[in-house]
Amino acid sequence: MPKVRQKSLNRNELAQLIEHLQTIGLNFWQQHWHESMALPDELPLDDCESTVRYLLLRALLNQQGVTEKVREFARCLFAEFGRQLLYEPVKLAKQFEKVLSVFHQVGGEKGSEIYRVGALGGIKSLSLFLYRFAAFAFFIERFSGNLADIIENKLLHGISSLWTFFRDDPKAARMLTNWLAWLFCEVWQKVEINLTETLMIVDGHVGKVFCRTGALEVVPYERNRPFIILAKEIRSEVDKVVKSVPSTIPMFVDEWAFQIATNWCFESGPNCRECPLCNTCLVGQGSLEHLRWSAYQKFPF
Repeated sequence: MPKVRQKSLNRNELAQLIEHLQTIGLNFWQQHWHESMALPDELPLDDCESTVRYLLLRALLNQQGVTEKVREFARCLFAEFGRQLLYEPVKLAKQFEKVLSVFHQVGGEKGSEIYRVGALGGIKSLSLFLYRFAAFAFFIERFSGNLADIIENKLLHGISSLWTFFRDDPKAARMLTNWLAWLFCEVWQKVEINLTETLMIVDGHVGKVFCRTGALEVVPYERNRPFIILAKEIRSEVDKVVKSVPSTIPMFVDEWAFQIATNWCFESGPNCRECPLCNTCLVGQGSLEHLRWSAYQKFPF
């Protein structure tokens, strides 16, 4: 695994960057958390059990998915199948043609609008969906009781306890853990949680922002595709960087870094002039060395 050492922000600059991400990320999350989770209007928010089951499916479907399309897909599945989707997913096998119809309705003939799998070695979009839906169905089948009660009990022992419970799929587990911590603590007020224990998800987009800004000094990248970062390899280092700033709430830092990546810090031709991080980012200060990092495209220069 090749790595590059690059110029990085100094301690004060790094703290300023993290604090900026957290402050705006918190404001954004407070306004948009319902939309980010893609909770259907038909799903009552006070139905804790149905909500946590839906979010489990939503998080699993999100892996390698196009975020906006996954949100639409999860909502469409619930609109079509309702509570059966959440409580009897195995029984949907008897009407799986209807499930696939929703998949193609949202994702197109090959499902590529939901899952762009060009870099995954020939795996088909439909195969990814089937694997993730099966993972959800088998997970639900394991529990005859109330999943919300299990989650609440885990959270009473800390956020790390819940993450360990879900962590077979690290990225999905991190996102789901943050969502549930927010709901159980801030929305449903069932448990008291220190949100500084929440997690950095660090997908390719978030990783790109941390590399381009200069928050990371050492960047690992794909051997056969230079300057495409390996998000899973930098996650632990991003965790350390974020936690080095006292009282930081990681989930809000991650949220705003993701929004930066998708709204301003594009793969090519980033809009640095209007980016909120312009004054705390080395690319914003004109560094082509840092601009080369990408989440999924080849080096464009």
